Amino acid sequence: MACGCNKPRPRSASAAPVRTLYRVVLDGGKGKTAFQTHAPATAQAVAKNYPGSIVDPDPGEASAAQSTAPDATSVTAT
Repeated sequence: MACGCNKPRPRSASAAPVRTLYRVVLDGGKGKTAFQTHAPATAQAVAKNYPGSIVDPDPGEASAAQSTAPDATSVTAT
């Protein structure tokens, strides 16, 4: 029987699981990102080495919750 190394494998119909990216952010979450990983335990261990740092579990969700202009007042339509 011939080798099947170059034969393409069938792909699964299910999508890959969503992986959360954990970031270690300096200055209480207002500074630069010092480290990022998919393992929450690693992020917690690294955060201990940076005083005042926090672990941000979902940067996309955190940036969506914040206003684009931090000093702007919120206006609601009536």
